[in-house]
Amino acid sequence: MKPTTEKKDTVREEILEASRGLFQKFGLDKTTMEDIAEAAGKGKSTLYYYFKSKEDVFYAVASAEMRKATDEIALAVSACKSSTEKMLAFFKTRADILSSKAKLYPIIFKEQKKHIEFFHKIQRETNMTEITLLKEILLKGIASGEFKSIKKEECDALAITGVTALHGMYTNLILEGEEIPSETDKMNLMARIFVRGLK
Repeated sequence: MKPTTEKKDTVREEILEASRGLFQKFGLDKTTMEDIAEAAGKGKSTLYYYFKSKEDVFYAVASAEMRKATDEIALAVSACKSSTEKMLAFFKTRADILSSKAKLYPIIFKEQKKHIEFFHKIQRETNMTEITLLKEILLKGIASGEFKSIKKEECDALAITGVTALHGMYTNLILEGEEIPSETDKMNLMARIFVRGLK
């Protein structure tokens, strides 16, 4: 008898939760499908029913983490009144989240240089959500009169540029083996410069 959708979702979540702990402790390279099956308390056949490889498992874990992150950014932005505050909250929250993830998954962040294309694929999916959110902030800033130096038709390009610049900065830091900056340094400076150029 095939498992119900609810049962499948439960088993899948159990596998992902067990995998999350392994990836935090050992990283992607040193985690095996056998490790995941054992940690989840499942047989290997059950594991392979849901995922073809450990990369598929990691992709699912990383995608879930990214969705949580974008939800957190959106929540921080929505709590602000002015568009300037929203913009600063966007940059700050994004930097804070990435910094906390780097501490939570230190081995994974070190492995990104080795698996850069794989991580780029995951990041590209998140970029669209962030671009949409940034564009909304820009449009509201124009409508409120806060952002006087830009036009509506420029918002698409500006949102793409902002998110791409952030992603590029993080990628360079990772490739160079540097720590992800906190909200008090590079990200905060970049946010202030970005906002200043909009006014």
